[in-house]
Amino acid sequence: MNYINILAQAAPAAAPAEANATTTQPAATPAGAEAPAQEGSPLSMLTTFLLIGVIFYFLLIRPQQKQQKELKARQDGLKEGDKVISAGGIYGIIREVQQHAVKLEIAPNVIIKIDKISIVRNVSKDGSAEPAKK
Repeated sequence: MNYINILAQAAPAAAPAEANATTTQPAATPAGAEAPAQEGSPLSMLTTFLLIGVIFYFLLIRPQQKQQKELKARQDGLKEGDKVISAGGIYGIIREVQQHAVKLEIAPNVIIKIDKISIVRNVSKDGSAEPAKK
């Protein structure tokens, strides 16, 4: 006997009446009571998106822009003789200011050239972090 014939004999097809009996039909609603539409108006959706945008601006974008402006002002205000700290934690005194870099004296007669962007704090103005003196 063929494999397909065996399967057909083992699982007889369900009658059409039985198939209809297992499906569920939606409940009938009274003639006067229609379900209200759950769609929001375009104006309320637009208002929600605008509110989210305003919150996003005031919590994330604006503070970051302010911080970048302050950092740029500090980097543009660097002058010779300022005591600074680099992003790598190097303390030094500015000996020469160039367009995009500064020459920093980190020890007597040891001068390195670093990018202005890496200057994170001006100790001479802040006075908050003095290098340890021996």
